[in-house]
Amino acid sequence: MLFAVTLAGFLASSSATVRGWVITPLYVHDPDAAGEIAYVMADGPATWERLRAAADLFHMHRIEKVGLLNEQRSSGYNFVRKASDTRLQREIDFLAMLGVPASAIVAFDADSSDWLSSRSEAVAVHREWPGVKRLVVVTSPPHTRRSRLCFERVFPAETSVVAYSATAPAESAETYLPIWVEYVKLTVYWLLV
Repeated sequence: MLFAVTLAGFLASSSATVRGWVITPLYVHDPDAAGEIAYVMADGPATWERLRAAADLFHMHRIEKVGLLNEQRSSGYNFVRKASDTRLQREIDFLAMLGVPASAIVAFDADSSDWLSSRSEAVAVHREWPGVKRLVVVTSPPHTRRSRLCFERVFPAETSVVAYSATAPAESAETYLPIWVEYVKLTVYWLLV
């Protein structure tokens, strides 16, 4: 009996639909998100879907600027430039390919020593844009609740912070990553941020 339940659990968790249901409590999304700036949460396999979502918001005239983490680590060699690109440069190039001009992109320096990286991103945005009234946080479905929590706790109450999910829960590049880790992170952030 235990074997059958375990097997059923493994089979069910291999389905994107089932994993999407498991992600649902972590998921907050405002489909009408609009603001002065959309900050794209950094890192992970869903970076490119997040950047596409931010570009969409820009082209729909819902945001004026796209904010990115100023990641200076190498992202590989660029044969056109004949130099190694930084992660930030690759993201700017990707946004340019999607029609977002460099003048609409703002880079933020976060504290890399802060082990609560999402909080450090929120602090960096607040440090550079303390007077922002409407802020959109673009991230992937399992991170929306935690990301919004960080920005809401860092920014003053008069700043409207909304989460915009790059995809639906069952469609993200992160759907097959360990979901239990995000539940643990949400708990830690809830207690410490």
